[in-house]
Amino acid sequence: MFESYAAIAKQVWKLDRSIKRYHSYTGTLAMNAMARLGKITGDKELIEEVRQVLTPFVEGKVPAVGGAYGPTVYRFGGNATAFMVLRGFMPEAKEVLLKSAEMLCTQQPRNKEGLFEWPQKPNQPEWHDFIWIDTVFGVCPFLVWAGLALERSDFIDESIRQMMGHHNRLFDPATKLYFQAFNARGSGKVTPSHWSRGEGWGLLALAEMLYDVPKDHPRYGELLKAYRDDLEGCAACQDPSGMWHQALETPESYLESSGTALILYAISRGLKNGSVAKEDHDRFLKIYLKGLRALLGYIGIDGSVFNACSGCLAPGEGTAEDYANHPWKLNDQHGMAAVMICLSQAETLCARLKMIPAPEELVNCKEF
Repeated sequence: MFESYAAIAKQVWKLDRSIKRYHSYTGTLAMNAMARLGKITGDKELIEEVRQVLTPFVEGKVPAVGGAYGPTVYRFGGNATAFMVLRGFMPEAKEVLLKSAEMLCTQQPRNKEGLFEWPQKPNQPEWHDFIWIDTVFGVCPFLVWAGLALERSDFIDESIRQMMGHHNRLFDPATKLYFQAFNARGSGKVTPSHWSRGEGWGLLALAEMLYDVPKDHPRYGELLKAYRDDLEGCAACQDPSGMWHQALETPESYLESSGTALILYAISRGLKNGSVAKEDHDRFLKIYLKGLRALLGYIGIDGSVFNACSGCLAPGEGTAEDYANHPWKLNDQHGMAAVMICLSQAETLCARLKMIPAPEELVNCKEF
C-alpha cells in the first residue's frame, strides 16, 4: 500500500507516460493534475517534469492534438498551460496562452445561442448544432485561468457564458444530472441517459470555476447553484460500494472509474473552498470518503487503472443500454488522468488540511 495519495498519483503518472504520448485532450488533464500536485506538495522536480512534457506544446512542436478543440486549445497545452501560467510556473507561455484563448473565442464554430459546437465536416452534416458536455472541461477552466493570468475579464465572461449555456441545454432537472449531448446525429434531442464521465466533466468544470472566478462576479451565484444542484444528483445515484456506474441511473451497468474520479475531485474542491454548503459538509465528506475508498480498489500497485470507459461520444442512441455496452479499457488515458487529478486533491485534504485519513487507514476503515 502506498503511504500517500501523492505517491499513488505519481505511480499512475509514471505508468501513463511510459505507455502513451500526450497528443489528446486527456493529456492536458494529466499534465494539469501533476502540475497541481507539484504545487500542493512543493515538489519542484515534479513541476519541472511537467514543464518538460508541456514545452513542446507551448513551442508549437505538437502540430495536432485529438479533440474538437485540438486546433485552438489542446495543441497549445490547454488547461495545463493555463494553470502553469496562472500559478507562475511558466511565465514564458503567456503569449501562447493569449493566442490560444483568442483563437478559441474568435474561430471556434458556435451555434445560434453562441455555444461552441462540433466543427462541421462535409461528411457529417447531421452533426450541426451538436453540443456536448465534454466541452466545458476543455474550455471553461482554461478561459477562467487565462482571463486571470492575462487580466482579460472577457475570457472569464465567455467561460461563464459557455458553462451556463451548456448547463441550461444539458442539465436534467428531474435527475439533477447531465445528459452528454444534444442533437447527436441530427436527432434534435438530448441523449436520453446519463454517462458517468460526462457527468464528471460537467461537475469538474463547475468546481474549478467556483474556485477561481471572482466571487463578486454577477453570475457567480448561477455557477454555485448549478454546482450544488448537480451534487445532489450525484449523491442520489452513488452505488453502495462508493463508486458511480457507467450509466449513472442503471445499477446493472459496470462501476466506472473515470467518472467516479472526476466526481470525487469536484466534491473535494467544494469541500476545500466552501462551495459545498456548510450544512452539507459532513454529508458530502462521507460521500467523498466512501467513493475515494472504493476508487483505490481500482488502482493497481503499478499505477494501472481499471474500469475506465474508453473514448465515448454519444454511442448509439445514447440510452442507458448503449452506455452500459460501451466497454471499459485497462489503462485508458481518460481514467489515468482522472485518477491523477482526484488524488492530487486528496493529498491536499489529507496532508495539508488533515480532513481525511491516509490511504491505508482509509482502506482499512470499517465505517463504510
